[in-house]
Amino acid sequence: MKSVIKELMKLVSFLLLALGLLTPTFFSAGAESVKPDILLIVADDLNYDSLGYMGGVAPEVTPNIDALSKQSISFEQAFTPVSVCQPSRQSMLTGLLPHSYGSVGFFPIKHEVETLSALLAEAGYLTAVIHKKGHMLPQEFFKWDYDNEALGLYGADRFVGRNPEDFARGLKKLIDRAEDEGAPFLLVANSADPHRPFHGDPIQLDGGFLGKEKLEEIKPSRIYSADEVTIPPALPDLPGVREDLARYASSVRRLDDMVGACLEVLELSGKADSTLVLFVSDNGMPLPFAKFDTYLGSNRTPFLLRLPGRIGAGRIDDARLVSLMDVTPTILEIVGIPVPGGLDGKSLLPIIEGREVENWRDAIVLLRYEDIYYNSGIERRLRNNPEFISDLEKQGWRSRPDHPSKGTYSRERQQRCYFDGRYAYIFNDWHRPDGLEVGPLGVGVPYSDRTFNAMSVAAAHDESVSQRVRHYLLRSLEELYDWTRDPGSLVNLVDDPEFAGQLKNSRKKLRNWMKTHKDPLLPVYQAKLNGLPGPEAFPLQGE
Repeated sequence: MKSVIKELMKLVSFLLLALGLLTPTFFSAGAESVKPDILLIVADDLNYDSLGYMGGVAPEVTPNIDALSKQSISFEQAFTPVSVCQPSRQSMLTGLLPHSYGSVGFFPIKHEVETLSALLAEAGYLTAVIHKKGHMLPQEFFKWDYDNEALGLYGADRFVGRNPEDFARGLKKLIDRAEDEGAPFLLVANSADPHRPFHGDPIQLDGGFLGKEKLEEIKPSRIYSADEVTIPPALPDLPGVREDLARYASSVRRLDDMVGACLEVLELSGKADSTLVLFVSDNGMPLPFAKFDTYLGSNRTPFLLRLPGRIGAGRIDDARLVSLMDVTPTILEIVGIPVPGGLDGKSLLPIIEGREVENWRDAIVLLRYEDIYYNSGIERRLRNNPEFISDLEKQGWRSRPDHPSKGTYSRERQQRCYFDGRYAYIFNDWHRPDGLEVGPLGVGVPYSDRTFNAMSVAAAHDESVSQRVRHYLLRSLEELYDWTRDPGSLVNLVDDPEFAGQLKNSRKKLRNWMKTHKDPLLPVYQAKLNGLPGPEAFPLQGE
């Protein structure tokens, strides 16, 4: 009976909206009858420009997501604050920067922090998560009613995360449970695609992906070849890079298959018009100059919101700088739940409703705090290299017995990027001119991949690739790019006199942001820049 009444109330609300008797501001009215169901789809390691509607890594690579974009509002200057999975997802589901929610990397949030899923659960939502549950810690703070097993998905987590049919089955079961209880639902559907291993990569039975064993996984609806891919502007066009990207593109297509499967379930269950669908990525592709960094390909993410009849279809906002931290306050305001104070994220609802927005952010800051090496990866490498841990320690890695996953190592690798919509200013605290004396990956690259290996081989006989590899490994203390003209961050403008004023302004703006947001790196940043030769980077008094 409750579910029948609920559907009747939704129908009445829809008819009132169609007749113009209900304004869009009913989003924040808080009435139970108009609270939408919520499907939040999160891609894993997806570049924003890999999607067809943003250019595409290959032909017709994302037909379902492209169709979703035409039904949604698309925020095309959206960014994740940190370009790696756990801190990105915890920021998204708390609305806070990592150092605000209590850890700077792969550690749990602090006790007093409220999460989106817990707040929705307290408001009567059934909450569910598929895949990546262990990347939102402590798990009990997120108050999931359902996870893989509770939804009947019993396969290995990384295989569930790459199986469109599992996502569809899990969503259908959650819808049925929500209908039975007369409650709205939240599903955070975390794809494992296109995270490595890509489709076609060898996968070891123990979970590694550098061996020769292959396991049967769900095939994408289209598999791409090396000659079909588009090379991102940050990377050289090499055969090995193309081969790696072809497998990545096939994994992107399987992600799209998953999105299509979920959207079909909404249609067949009659939920398409009453479900708020969000599509984002946690960070950029797992290739050089993307994931683990602070470049454009590292942090820029797709950001789509669809709710038929309530959010205008096919709208594009390519001017405002948007953050994944905006997901939490936006959803809370849409469903009428009070937004916690002190969030770093902002609600997008005024923009969605077409209202005048004052004091929107005029810049966005991208961060890197630390790298992580889990015990499972260390154990695999110890089999072939008994000195692996000592090699890690030489490169700055240290044991973290305080981490929930025992045997884990981490290392501090602080970076900040201040992006004003055109110019990106990057500060690399870990820069060391002698970095290559420490190890073949310098002191800032967590591990090599097939694309990096192809670049390293080509560097022996191609000077332009050699310079690119050296820059990737060594960096400089500061970098400055015009991302409107140089999205690949190929030309560092730091030493160009023409941009001296821009450099000074970016330094000042980043410092002010760090002060405002209580960034723990601020004292180090000021000390290092004041130690530069020539005029002081920061005056000791005044501005």
